[in-house]
Parts: sequence; structure tokens; C-alpha cells
Amino acid sequence: MKEKSCKGVVCLKELTKEKYSSLKTTFADKYCPTFVYSILDQAIPGAVYVDDQTFPRSFFIGTKSGIYFIAGDPENQVFNDFIAEYYEKQAKSTKRFTLFSSSDRWDSVLKTILKDDMNQMRRMAFSFRQKPSKPPFELPKGLVLKRIDEDIMSNSPAFNSAYYEEYWDSVSQFSSKGFGFAVLRGNHVVSECTSIFVGHGLAEMDIYTLEEYRGLGLAYCVANRFIAFCMENGIVPGWDCDVCNKSSIALAAKLGFKPVTEYSIYFSG
Repeated sequence: MKEKSCKGVVCLKELTKEKYSSLKTTFADKYCPTFVYSILDQAIPGAVYVDDQTFPRSFFIGTKSGIYFIAGDPENQVFNDFIAEYYEKQAKSTKRFTLFSSSDRWDSVLKTILKDDMNQMRRMAFSFRQKPSKPPFELPKGLVLKRIDEDIMSNSPAFNSAYYEEYWDSVSQFSSKGFGFAVLRGNHVVSECTSIFVGHGLAEMDIYTLEEYRGLGLAYCVANRFIAFCMENGIVPGWDCDVCNKSSIALAAKLGFKPVTEYSIYFSG
């Protein structure tokens, strides 16, 4: 693939969508965030930049909402220049730019590419190994567990329509390809577990419980139902969190997840 100049900016052509499916095996034995597979499955809008259409060795993949993943050869200078200038353009436009790194080698390169303008955070990725270690319990009186629909979204303090428009592009797209469950008291949503991304047979979990309802086991209960749904439908649940989030790590262990790797993300402000 040939690169071209766009008013002084090195521009690389996007990979054609017809070639998306061929990339899935490229990341099979490496860390790869679920949103990448969501893009490759065309479940959500996004873009894939590579250094060569036929034999790519560098990859920059991003969602419409501004979440990106970089992988491949970190010594590809032309590609790295493209990333640097792409970031500068996003920064000037004040658009979101959250970048997931695929390796420690990339971490070193990104610190140069991004000129130390961004914050670095370490995160932990888990794999699902077994059924939850304890059975779900009965919900306290007055609470019910339901699958997330538009009525529940309209009453959600965290996973509302704006959330699904950001990560799924629309509520209807989530309703078509995603799923989640919520614990309610009346119409009041108190705990939820939803699929922030789905792709390549994977569903990444996102969980939120109102502060006044924490410590009651509701997150475990709703996540357990999410996992059961995954298993019933041949889907592998996924879990990622910040390395310092002890409560999330503990909950992951109870649910049958095991840590497999750590990685970095870079974000502004």
C-alpha cells in the first residue's frame, strides 16, 4: 500500500471492509480488546488502518467513539508518524482519543509518539475458565432481574441511551446485537451488567451498581445471569479492569475469570 500526503500529514488508506474477516486470526494468540472484533465483525462502526493492504504488519483500529488499538511492528516509522499526526489532529479537535497498547514494546514507542501528552494506565485482561464458584442467590424482596430493554435504559443511571449511542452507535444496534441484564426495584435500576462490546463470539462485560446497593451481592447476581446467557448462546464472556481495582478483580475471580495479561491504555486529561 502506498501512503500519500494530506496537507503535510502522512495518510494511510483504510483497509477495505471485505478484508476485515481475514484479520481476526492475526490477533488470535495475542491480547486484543473485544472492540476490535466488534469492528471486524462490523457490529459497530470503525476504521482499520494498516501499512499494507495485502501483507499488513502494522495495525491501527478505532471505533467511531474514539477508542483505538495499536498492534504489529512498533519499528515501522512511517506508520508511527501516521499515528502521531492522527493523534495531534484528534487532540486539536478535542475529540476523544483512548489508545490500547498491545505490548510493552509498543508502550515504549507510544511514549515517544504521543510526546508524553497522555496519561498511562495499566489494566488487566481476564479469560473465562469455569462457571461461577458459587450459585446465584435469591434477590432480596422487592428486587427483580430483567433483561435490558429501552424502558430499562431510560431509567438507568449509567447504561442509558447515551451510553449505547457512544459505544454501539445506536440503541437499536445494541438491541439487535448486544444484551444485558438489570436488577430493579420498581422502575429504579440498581445494578446492571451489559455488553459494552460483542464480536468474534466474545462479549465484554460492563457492570455498575448504585452505591447505596453495593455489598449486597447484586453485581455478582446480575453478572452471573449475563454469563449464563453467554453459555446458553455459545458466547465467551470477557472481563477487563484497572490493575488497582481490587473489588473488580475479586468479583472476576468469584465469577470464574482468571487474569491472563496486563496492558496499557493511554488517554488525555
